[in-house]
Amino acid sequence: MSTNKEQLKLHYEQQRNLIEEIKVMRKNLQNEQKLTTRYRKQRDKFKAERQTLLTKTVPEIETREDSKDLLDMLKKRREFLRRQAQRANGPIFKILTQPQLEQLTLVELKFHLYELEFMQQTQSLSREDEEILIEEIQRVEDRIALLEKKNEAIVADYLGNIPETKEKIEQEIAEIDKKISQKEADKKEISKKVQQMYSRIKPLKEEEDKAHEEFVKHLQQIEELKVLVQAKQEELDALKGKITNVKKLIAEETHKQVYGKIEEKIEVLLKKRDKGELTPEEQEFLMSYGHAPF
Repeated sequence: MSTNKEQLKLHYEQQRNLIEEIKVMRKNLQNEQKLTTRYRKQRDKFKAERQTLLTKTVPEIETREDSKDLLDMLKKRREFLRRQAQRANGPIFKILTQPQLEQLTLVELKFHLYELEFMQQTQSLSREDEEILIEEIQRVEDRIALLEKKNEAIVADYLGNIPETKEKIEQEIAEIDKKISQKEADKKEISKKVQQMYSRIKPLKEEEDKAHEEFVKHLQQIEELKVLVQAKQEELDALKGKITNVKKLIAEETHKQVYGKIEEKIEVLLKKRDKGELTPEEQEFLMSYGHAPF
């Protein structure tokens, strides 16, 4: 019995220690959950701020790209006009400036195409003149295709109509120069705004990433703590089972010891009974255990 009591005492001590460990672990788990919530909120806050800036940045970038496309078109138009200004008195210039494609009928367009192709096949042209002629042939073919499909849309080509005189060409070039200058200034300003926004977005992204890393780290620690707490809880449950078993053993041993002493007393009293020496109290004791007092 002494051994069982010592074992029970040891189990109770182990139980107290386990309960304290579980308390500490649960407290750590609560702290980790609070940290996880805090870093998740920080991450979401930085992400929301970054997305707000990105939302403002996208239209600026699109405007910048549109401005770039317009600049490219204007520069192509200016280069084309400069080439025409250098040959304003040549046969190619006259051929290109005479017809207004939108005013020609389908038959007139096909006749004009025939003239252009005939010129291409019969005249010796420079490389640049050949390119201009090919571009004009393409424009005419496109216009014919549109009319044949009964499409009233006007052919959209970056070359557009060619001014009829060198002076008008130079005037348009000057106007294009002004537009290019303004568009380049606008593009530069937009790029500056975009860069400023990106300079604000970058640190937000860095803070967002840091907060996310902390969130993930503490989330992992929570999972690890949950596993440890579960293991300790299972250990505690098993220990409680051991305590219950030891207590049963102690109870059984105690019962045996008490009952054994009673049996010894009954034997002594039965011998006294046979000798007629029982006291009233002893007689009552024997009767309580089912023995006749005489």
